Amino acid sequence: MPVQKPLDLGPDPGGLTAFITMDDPTADDYVVRDISSQRDHHRWAFAHPEMRFRVPDTGYKSFVAEFAVVEVTFKGTGPVTIAADVEGRNIGSIRCDRPGDYRLEGRVPPEVLAPGKDLHVTFRAQPRWVSPEDGSELSFYLKSAGFTR
Repeated sequence: MPVQKPLDLGPDPGGLTAFITMDDPTADDYVVRDISSQRDHHRWAFAHPEMRFRVPDTGYKSFVAEFAVVEVTFKGTGPVTIAADVEGRNIGSIRCDRPGDYRLEGRVPPEVLAPGKDLHVTFRAQPRWVSPEDGSELSFYLKSAGFTR
């Protein structure tokens, strides 16, 4: 009989990764709360949006989110400031002075980026648009988010 060797097929497919786009079929797995479930290239972030990610190794340094401030909500709010926290630590904010596309990027402390652990990211938007009909709150259109090298 030939020598037997273990077969290493690598990590199992699926599961959380370091980065996601909102049109990815698995995007719902990354949403913890307050982000719409619509399947499109963007999703509404509501009052207290939160996501989770998992980095496979220690090579990741930054968190980035791409989003849009929509003209319809901007008319009611004016300039909006959006901030992101990773595991409760603020990694940056951006002031959105006009409707349009934005990118928020910030360095993440290396001790926060534990490989294989769920990393929670929360967003804050001030002010948020409040619906006069039902009081629901809209923050921004999220397009993609995650950790980069």
